[in-house]
Amino acid sequence: MPTSHDLKGLMKFLARDEWRDSFEEIFDDHFGPVLEAGDMEFEDIAEILGDDWAMTLWGCAFEDFLTRDFEGGNIVDAYLRRRGWKENAQAKAYMKALRTSIMSLYEVSDIVPGKSLMARDLVRGGEPLAVSEG
Repeated sequence: MPTSHDLKGLMKFLARDEWRDSFEEIFDDHFGPVLEAGDMEFEDIAEILGDDWAMTLWGCAFEDFLTRDFEGGNIVDAYLRRRGWKENAQAKAYMKALRTSIMSLYEVSDIVPGKSLMARDLVRGGEPLAVSEG
């Protein structure tokens, strides 16, 4: 049985023809400029950074893709409609949460270990927010 954060079924669904080009577009948004500048392929990133970091970066593009709507709709919505019966309630809730998430980059400051930190959204702007642990 899949765990609550298991996205293997959704990743397999990504290989379908209807989603391949859309994912490639988002992937190119994330990696195209650096790959072009370095005259590299994505596999070269794995050689430089290691497989774990390369997959973390790939995961960022994938999770960003999950939030997007295309002419064919959204992959999370389509997957849950067609294959959701294979997933447990926690996995479905996780996918739905990813679907509505927002990709961003945060500047972290004023760290108080075990207590709190300040986070400022560098993409959308705004004032830093206090984030408390626990």
